[in-house]
Amino acid sequence: MATGGGCIFRVRAIYILTGLLLLLTLRRQPTWEVYVRRLFSALLIATLCVVLIEAPVMAAPASSPSAPLGVVLSAENANVGAGVPTSGATIYDGDRLQTPPDSTLRLKLGSGQLVLRSSTIANVHSLTNGFLANLEIGTVVASSTEGQTFQVIADGATIRPANAQPTSGRISMISTTELVLTSTRGTLEVTMGDEVKTVEAGSSYRLEVETADPDPNPNPQAPHPTARNRFLWIAVPAIAAVTGIVIWRALVSPSAPSNASAQ
Repeated sequence: MATGGGCIFRVRAIYILTGLLLLLTLRRQPTWEVYVRRLFSALLIATLCVVLIEAPVMAAPASSPSAPLGVVLSAENANVGAGVPTSGATIYDGDRLQTPPDSTLRLKLGSGQLVLRSSTIANVHSLTNGFLANLEIGTVVASSTEGQTFQVIADGATIRPANAQPTSGRISMISTTELVLTSTRGTLEVTMGDEVKTVEAGSSYRLEVETADPDPNPNPQAPHPTARNRFLWIAVPAIAAVTGIVIWRALVSPSAPSNASAQ
């Protein structure tokens, strides 16, 4: 209250809250609890994102079946994996095929064919334009149509068509160091390391795997190259290629007549 010129004035104080004062008054300084809460929320969101992304993968079967590779044309007491196949059964990439004695398994793989003779074990796989057979023991007959191919792996050697022409060949794995190859149509190409040979149509070869020793008496104080496997190629008469290596050995044995040896 104030007086002036004999008059009394009543003065009312008015306080104005400025913007700066309001900001300072209403804003709370964040504490460490707030930071922990924000961090927990971020981790929770990240975890949920990962779960949502991986859920379809986790829901899928642990081992999906391989892609179909071909079908069985005929089967006589043969085995595919743990089952006994029948005509029309599907062959898958990676299947293990086995024929006991006195049995045969004929497959159509794409446009080509693969025949397993008796007492044969092989694994089959898909190629871009054909199929691959990994021969463990026994005899297979592989064939391809024009523009297609096949590969048979045995004793460290790879047998395939030499060109894009229709090709058919018979591969017999006698042991882990002995093969007999016969080309019944087209030309076969045989590779082992950097060694490449061809088998023309109508011809047969017996191949023996040998370890090439670069130096029979190497100097122990000096380095020497590592030995590599190579093939010893022996031409086989057609009759021996069909009936087996035993007949061929009879033809070239010392007890055979001299004129047979000359042939």
